[in-house]
Amino acid sequence: MRGLALNILLALVWTLFVGEFSLRELAVGFLLGFLILSVFPLSLGTGGYVQRALAAVRFAGFFARELTVANVQVALFALRRHPPLHPMIVAYPLRLRGDSAQTLLAATITLMPGSVAMGFNPERTVLYAHTIGLNSARAARASVRKVEDALLPLYGQSAAPEESA
Repeated sequence: MRGLALNILLALVWTLFVGEFSLRELAVGFLLGFLILSVFPLSLGTGGYVQRALAAVRFAGFFARELTVANVQVALFALRRHPPLHPMIVAYPLRLRGDSAQTLLAATITLMPGSVAMGFNPERTVLYAHTIGLNSARAARASVRKVEDALLPLYGQSAAPEESA
C-alpha cells in the first residue's frame, strides 16, 4: 500500500511539475514514479509493490494471450463438423492459498472459453473444473496449473516443485 501511495504521489508531483493536470500527464507521472520506485526499492521500501505490480502486468499479458488462443480454439471447434470436444470434469489440487487468490483463479478459468470452474471442496484445497477440447485429464490439469502458475507471483506465493497431478 505504501508503494502505491508513493506512486500516486509521484504522479501528482509530476503533474504539478509540468503544469498540466490531465490523464496523459498523470499516466506519464505514474510510469515515471514507478520507474523511480523500481530503481530504489530498498531505500523507499517498495520492493514488494514493484514485484506485485510487475506480476500483475505479466498476468494481464498472460491472460490476454490465453484468452485469444482459447477463443480461436473454440471458434475452430464450432466450424468443424465433428469437433473433438472430449468434455470432462477434473479435480485440481490447489497450491494457491487465500479466498481472493482462489476466486481469481476460478474466475480466470471460467472466463476462458472451453473451461468452467465448478467449485471447491469444503477445505478449499481442490478446484473442480469442466473442460472441453483437451485429450486427457492430465492436459486439463496442466491448463489449470498454467493459470495458477501465472497467479502465484501476484499473491507473493511461490510454486513449489511438486508432484504432477
